[in-house]
Amino acid sequence: MIIESENQMMAIGRELGRHVKKEILENYVIFLEGDLGAGKTTFVKGFMKGMDFKEVVNSPTFSLIELIEIDLHYVFHVDLYRINRKDELYELDLHEEPALDKPSVYLIEWPEKGKGVILPPDLKIVFQTLENPNQRDIFFEDFSHKLGNNLFTL
Repeated sequence: MIIESENQMMAIGRELGRHVKKEILENYVIFLEGDLGAGKTTFVKGFMKGMDFKEVVNSPTFSLIELIEIDLHYVFHVDLYRINRKDELYELDLHEEPALDKPSVYLIEWPEKGKGVILPPDLKIVFQTLENPNQRDIFFEDFSHKLGNNLFTL
């Protein structure tokens, strides 16, 4: 899917967030793969709007994880860019699902840094930069099919 602008990237994220909010009743893991500046955090900002989160969403590059509690879910926005060793991943507790009072949604940027350790994805989204600096190409790979056909209406 070719994305023409930051606003369109936010809109796609917002639509996915709406679907997740309505349909996901158990833990759900989304991998966000792509180079620096490919639009992953912009997508997350739109996603959180779709989940009806009204506050500012920042990249957790330095904190590594931001926990956001909303009405029906916990959202863990994770950025593994600065991870250099596998033992750091275990300290983040990304290798097992939490037992919380409501479902958790994981949005994991740079998941390749956690390969073999972190939870497997239900959905993987790959962001590619294109020759035109305003365009991105994004691909969805649905592993769990928990969203059914709604993923393809984005």
